[in-house]
Amino acid sequence: MTMMRTMRRLALAAALAAAGSAQAGDPSARDWIPAPPGTSVFAAYLFGLNSHGFYDHGNRVDDGPTVDVRGMVLRPMYFSEVLGKTVQYELILPATRTTIGVSGEPDDRVTGVGDAQLGAAVWFVNNQETKTWFAWEPFITVPTGRYHSNHADASSGKNRWTTIQDFAFVQGVGESTFLEAVAEFEFFGDNTNYYGGTLKKAPAIRLMALASTNITESTYVGMRYRYETGGREKVDGVETVSSARNHQLAFEITHQINDANQVQLQYIHDLKVENGPRMRGVQMRYVYAF
Repeated sequence: MTMMRTMRRLALAAALAAAGSAQAGDPSARDWIPAPPGTSVFAAYLFGLNSHGFYDHGNRVDDGPTVDVRGMVLRPMYFSEVLGKTVQYELILPATRTTIGVSGEPDDRVTGVGDAQLGAAVWFVNNQETKTWFAWEPFITVPTGRYHSNHADASSGKNRWTTIQDFAFVQGVGESTFLEAVAEFEFFGDNTNYYGGTLKKAPAIRLMALASTNITESTYVGMRYRYETGGREKVDGVETVSSARNHQLAFEITHQINDANQVQLQYIHDLKVENGPRMRGVQMRYVYAF
C-alpha cells in the first residue's frame, strides 16, 4: 500500500469504528436494565462526530487526514421470557456519511447503508428488589451493506461476518444511582476480496464502566468510560493497523417524557487514540416503548 492509501484507510477504519460507537454499539447508562417481557421498543439515533487530531502508533501526525461522520441508526427491540429468563431480541440498521479530507486532495465522501447486526440478550440475574442484573448478549454482524472490492475502504459494508459477545453487570445503589460494568469481545471473519487481497483482523476487546443518577424524578445524568485494545489488521500478512489502545469518555442526559417516550443527548470524546483520528461529537436518541 502507498502511504496515502494507508493514511486514508486508517482514517476510514477508525472513523467507522467511531461511528459504530455512536450507532448503538456502545451502551448508554441503564441500557442493561431490562424492560418487562412483552414490551416492544423502537430506538432511533442521530449522531455527528468529527476529528481533532490524527494518530499513527500513538504519535500525532502533522497534516493528517480529517474525518467527519454523520449518521442515523434504527434499532427495534422486543423483550420476552424464555425458560423463566428475560430475553431481548434486537436488530441494528446503520446508515452513515463519512467525509475524509487529505491535504492537497479532494475530499473523499462515503455514504451508504452499513451491515445489519442481530442480537439476543439473556438476563441470568434479574433482581428488581436488590437492583442487580447480569446479562449476556451475542451479536452477529451480517455483510448486508453495499461493498465494492476496488473501493473497499469507502464501501458502507465490510464484506465479512463478525460476532460480538457482551457481558454486562448492573448494580443499583440507593434510590436512583446505578453502577455498571460491560466487557465486550469482537471476533472478525476475513475479507477475502480486499483490493484483491485478504484482510485479517485480530479480536478486539472493549471494557466499559458506567454510572448514572437521577437529578429529577424523570431525568438522569450518566457517564461512560471505555477502553479498547486489540483489532490489529493485516493485508496478505503485512500489518497495516497496529493494536488499539484507546480511551474514551461520554456524558449523557436522559429525560423520560412519559411512560412511552424518552429522549437522550450524549457527548462523546476520545481521550487517546493509538491509530486514526481522535473523534468528538454528539448523539441524540429517541426511544418509544409499547
